[in-house]
Amino acid sequence: MGRSWPGPPRGVGLPGGRIAEGTRLRVSWYFAPLIHNGQVMCCLAEPAVAAWCKDQYARVHKMLPSPFAFWQHDEIRCLGWDKSCQQSGLTPGALLARNAAQCARIVKETAPAATSLTWSDMFDPYHNAHDGYYLVRGTLAGSWEGLPKDVVVVNWNSGKAKESLRFFAERGHRQVIAGYYDGPVADVRGWLEAARGVPGVIGIMYTTWERKYEDLEAFAKAVRVFLGAVGLVHPVDIISCP
Repeated sequence: MGRSWPGPPRGVGLPGGRIAEGTRLRVSWYFAPLIHNGQVMCCLAEPAVAAWCKDQYARVHKMLPSPFAFWQHDEIRCLGWDKSCQQSGLTPGALLARNAAQCARIVKETAPAATSLTWSDMFDPYHNAHDGYYLVRGTLAGSWEGLPKDVVVVNWNSGKAKESLRFFAERGHRQVIAGYYDGPVADVRGWLEAARGVPGVIGIMYTTWERKYEDLEAFAKAVRVFLGAVGLVHPVDIISCP
């Protein structure tokens, strides 16, 4: 299996060089932490990243044309440390905002009729868009400023569902609730109660990371029952297949 990042740097002594054997050196460097099972964060300050995203989306859309483009902005655990980020003069939140605007433009340029969707957490001040998140150097606050209003937010902040849903609604975003997460089916009622009176909630998604589809039918039935109980208009059922 190939890797998309190089191995560790190796020092090489040049023939006739001025550094003699045994000389003590002071070295500075940047390194990319490996998160969990080998995740490596790209540098959002590098122009090559935007170019790479544009190329990749064009390729994917050509092979699998779709009216939707679901971004993978989610749990960005390292940002703002390398030279490019620091020389940009931008906070991690501002870098992410700029990247969100870039991604929105890429989708529009490649597939003008496509609707962009993104996970909520990195643009949510009630979730991960704040100071002190994981290994991010600086604050992620303000990341939401780069998110165009026509981007649909897939909201998975069940811990602060009411605050999060209202935050994005007030900014003009439509939202899809990401429920289930391999837990009790009945937990979806909390989401629907939090969505009461919130405009622009257009769907609810059966979200499973463990590929547990045996609860799908029970989930759909529970949603229909709870929708009536909390007085919400029936949203579009959306099924997630990660």
